[in-house]
Amino acid sequence: MNDKVSVDSHVIDAVAASLPTTTGPDMASVPPQDQARVFLQHLAQRGLTVAPAERTDGASALHQISEGLIDLFSSEDRKLKYSALLVLFLVLVVLYIQPLVILFGLLLSGVVFFIFALTRRNQTAD
Repeated sequence: MNDKVSVDSHVIDAVAASLPTTTGPDMASVPPQDQARVFLQHLAQRGLTVAPAERTDGASALHQISEGLIDLFSSEDRKLKYSALLVLFLVLVVLYIQPLVILFGLLLSGVVFFIFALTRRNQTAD
């Protein structure tokens, strides 16, 4: 099997169980496990990496987070990573500034209306 593909017996058993059962003279001699291996080899030749699912406990989640942090600070694709961090920073800045702009806009409009109300009363008193 291709060395880029890591497949264990659980994956092969799952694929073998999902393959349709065919009753033909040429298929009777091929067991489902071998059909599953051939199917996975075809997937590997097309570039799909088939790997067993990892455990879903907290240790594997922490492992994936640490792998992501290592990938983030590695030297591969620095331009892409820094541009993604810049976009994330800009989005966070916009999300932080937008409520402030709305708040100060409302405050400014309130002050302007208050000043207009004061000047209108003063003009009618004259």
